[in-house]
Amino acid sequence: MEFTIDIDTGGTFTDGFVRGNGRTELVKVDTTPHDFTVCFMECIEEAARRFGFPSASQLLAQTKTLRLSTTIGTNVLIQASGPKLGLLATRGGGENAYAPGNAANPAVDFILPKDMIVPIDEEISESGTSVRPPSSSDVLSGVKDLLDRGARRIVVSFARAPLNPAHERECQEIILGDYPAHYLGSVPLLLSTEVSSQLDDQCRTDAALIDAYIHQEMAHYLYKADEDVRKRRYRWPLLIVHANGGACRVAKTKAIDTLDSGPAAGLFGAAYLARLYGIENVLTLDVGGTSSDIGFVARGEPCFTAYKTIGGVPIKERAIETTSIGGGGSSVARLDDQSLKVGPESAGAIPGPACYGLGGDNATVTDAWVVLGYIDPEYFLGGRKKLDAAQARAAIERHVAEPLKMAVEQAAAAVVKEMSSRTAQSVRKFMSARELGSQDITMFAFGGAGGLTCSSVAKAAGLSRVYLFPFGAHFCAFGSSCADVVHTYSVATSLELESNSAGAIKAFNQAVLEMKDDAYFDMQGEGFEKDKISLMLEMVVTSHRSPHPTVIQWPPISLKGEADIRGLLDLYQREAKLDAPQDKLFLRELRLKASCHIADPQFPKYTRAGESPREALKGRRPVYWNGEFRDALLYDQSLLTCGNVVRGLAIIESTHTTALVPPGTRYIVDEFLNGVIEEE
Repeated sequence: MEFTIDIDTGGTFTDGFVRGNGRTELVKVDTTPHDFTVCFMECIEEAARRFGFPSASQLLAQTKTLRLSTTIGTNVLIQASGPKLGLLATRGGGENAYAPGNAANPAVDFILPKDMIVPIDEEISESGTSVRPPSSSDVLSGVKDLLDRGARRIVVSFARAPLNPAHERECQEIILGDYPAHYLGSVPLLLSTEVSSQLDDQCRTDAALIDAYIHQEMAHYLYKADEDVRKRRYRWPLLIVHANGGACRVAKTKAIDTLDSGPAAGLFGAAYLARLYGIENVLTLDVGGTSSDIGFVARGEPCFTAYKTIGGVPIKERAIETTSIGGGGSSVARLDDQSLKVGPESAGAIPGPACYGLGGDNATVTDAWVVLGYIDPEYFLGGRKKLDAAQARAAIERHVAEPLKMAVEQAAAAVVKEMSSRTAQSVRKFMSARELGSQDITMFAFGGAGGLTCSSVAKAAGLSRVYLFPFGAHFCAFGSSCADVVHTYSVATSLELESNSAGAIKAFNQAVLEMKDDAYFDMQGEGFEKDKISLMLEMVVTSHRSPHPTVIQWPPISLKGEADIRGLLDLYQREAKLDAPQDKLFLRELRLKASCHIADPQFPKYTRAGESPREALKGRRPVYWNGEFRDALLYDQSLLTCGNVVRGLAIIESTHTTALVPPGTRYIVDEFLNGVIEEE
């Protein structure tokens, strides 16, 4: 039996979704910030124990697919812990990293100090011809200047480089000639065209700067993780989930591809379930330890954006669209000018909330949940981690209750309400941007704290139905298991296409053929058969009437003549929403996506067993609700069966997470054993 292992490394916990021998195991271990490969291997070792293997090596020897999603790159940006960068850019535009006019480039002074930009005299024409190559003396003088100022990684980004990368490559040769790789003083270089084929100089430069900033940390982690599993008899490439769709091996992954890969994995899983249920519009709410992420699935597919912002820096890279909020279970509650604030500061996994007993003394949302009775300190993670209720209470009292002159329970309720209100506000804004009413949307809530947060957020946002999942605390790892293996290839171009452009058609087909050959070579090398590989071509196109770039998909891949050109012109007219027919197109970029589908997880259907959930009833627990403690019925999630209805006020516990069923609502167990919360 072949196994598949999917792992998601979050800021607080590392989750595993492991399938094989006809069953699925959910694994959760503490994230180890000092070395992320430690929790990565601990997750696999725990999975091996669950399946009865004496070691991780024996599980990995029978594993065909191993996928990983991670937030490490995002954390490097948030913590500003990357290396000092330097930039070589074209004089007469590159002095401020190509920001137009007097505008500020958000990347400057965020990850690139203003004084670490060196302009170089060079020029590539708009047709891609070399007008003035860079001189050795200018390049070496600029590099010496940057190194003297402390640069530890240098980005080379010249204007219009995607049309002809010769000058960037020439610059690289000049630098490596004076600072060869075997010297201790060799400087790591990154060319902008190695990261992006965007013709927008600012967006391409910003993408290269972000990639360079997180590259070192990502390369160390991912290559070590890849090496660790290979040493333990895993024979296939470790696959990394990409925010732009799918998963790809480490060697073909750029550092920037991994940003937001965890939330992206969650959207793959949500899309799969939306198709399973036949739900048109799904808003996802992923509530973790450090942050909450909002995403959207329409007609069974995750929504993508062509203009993504990373750390406030805009880059024109296609990616799954998510919105992150600095609020989760480990978010710190504090007073700011006598006003209660929750997040974005997080206590993380270590020391974590005060109730963890690891030395943290900040008041967090998890501490508030403990004080309110929502979380049982003796049954956190199924009893594997005991929480200290006294420390939770002391932290809430010291940091919130005393300054606000209120009872501890009132203060804890205020902390939870503040987090829920902020999250609901972001959800409403997300919905408003899509011009969708609440009646059009179903919420999927997941993450370790999704079940405790979703009801209040949904009510505030006007959503009447929320789905919860037994594997919700491992949802991003589950979502990774729904991800195809994907390689994306791109090339910038300046082709003009019209009905009689035979030369342009030939150049078009040649460019696509080269990408197609690369795709088959790469994917067959990873063990995928050629007839299982699907290809999709995207084009970034403009016209005389619409200079704004439009992305269109072209399933035929190639162009065979005038009929195809006419079809392409008609398709562009529809996608660009133009009234008049077009007679000429300008191709700015070609992107070929090669994908191979791996078997999705299967959900058996169960027959109804009646509404009464009494077989799952564990007892009662006092819960603070609307200013007083009330007895809440307590249920074991693993014992709930199809058709059971749990009415609020109730708590549903599992070994991984907790769900709150408020008064006036009910939790219905459906045919897949997932739960639906709706008003009575």
